[in-house]
Order: sequence, then structure tokens, then C-alpha cells
Amino acid sequence: MLYGSGKVRIRIGGREGEEDAKIVALALKPDDAEWTEARSEGDELILEVKTPKIGAMINAYDDYFLNLIAASSVLEALKGD
Repeated sequence: MLYGSGKVRIRIGGREGEEDAKIVALALKPDDAEWTEARSEGDELILEVKTPKIGAMINAYDDYFLNLIAASSVLEALKGD
């Protein structure tokens, strides 16, 4: 049987990278399930998925990435970038 386990680290640059990573991680928290987690470590956003279903892993990362794009757009708009 296949088993998927993955971790994606995304560095959020700039002066406020650490704070922005925290904000984005909190914004992604509603997408967490018992087998997924979004968190921040310093200026990095960590997305971790562990599931025996490869399709579920792909879908979870796809959802995280789409919501990450939206969260980034909101942060940029708030900062006037």
C-alpha cells in the first residue's frame, strides 16, 4: 500500500517575514485536518500532510497552495504593495 507523508517549507521574505508567516499559518488553520498541519517556524511557513491516500495528499496541498495565494494577496493589499 502507498503511504504519503510530506512537508513543504515556504520562506516568506522581507522585513516582516516572521510575522507574515505567523499570520498566513493562522489563516490556513481552518484547512487543517487531523492528518494535515500548517504552522510557522521563524520566517517559514510549514505545510505538513500525512495520509495513506496519495490523492488526498495532492488535494490537501492544492487547497493549501490556493489559500496561500489568497492570503498573500490580502497581506500585500493591506501593506499597499
